[in-house]
Amino acid sequence: MAPPVTPGDPAAWRRHPHAPPPGTELGSAGAIPDGQGREFCFGPEHDAFRMFVVRRGAEVFGYLNVCPHFSLRLNYRADQFTTRDGEILCSMHFALFRMDDGVCIDGACPGRSLDPVPVEITTAGALRIAP
Repeated sequence: MAPPVTPGDPAAWRRHPHAPPPGTELGSAGAIPDGQGREFCFGPEHDAFRMFVVRRGAEVFGYLNVCPHFSLRLNYRADQFTTRDGEILCSMHFALFRMDDGVCIDGACPGRSLDPVPVEITTAGALRIAP
């Protein structure tokens, strides 16, 4: 039997003191290769707002860079998010999350979810935090 799903908090990112405002451009969507991710940080290193965006084809998905298992970053190197068949792997405890909704499907925190950050691609091809 699958564990119950605990959805991520879609408002969590807005509560961070260094969260960028909606509409903030993050760069070219094309700079993120298909099946890969990129981290974005705002604010001072010791208290930075950290998020990442992963790409699958023409779709992009944004999340806070915090694993729900132990509140650590998912990546161990900047912009290095391990993905496998549309899934995101936490480099610390190997929890596996679905790319499209952030739900943990295997590993340390099954059923728990990453907190989403809404992102979109503009008609000009820029990646931005959705208004």
